[in-house]
Amino acid sequence: MGVEFITKAQCEQLHKDDAAWKKEVTDSLRELNNRLYRDNGHLSIQTRLDRGDRILGALCWVTNIAGGAIILGVIAFIWKVVVHVGP
Repeated sequence: MGVEFITKAQCEQLHKDDAAWKKEVTDSLRELNNRLYRDNGHLSIQTRLDRGDRILGALCWVTNIAGGAIILGVIAFIWKVVVHVGP
């Protein structure tokens, strides 16, 4: 391959294009970062996921407590029936 030469105008245009592309990428990354990780006037995706996770954890806890109480009540009822009715 031979050596390629470009004019000063072509070089300046390449630098302008490159700078515009870098600015576009930087702006896109900044916008993505703001949407994912920061609450700038509206909830970020991370905050929404965290709240959903906390709500789900609370619902699981309540369900476990209620389920344990129901199971304990059924066992107590069966025990009472067995003891009072007897063999």
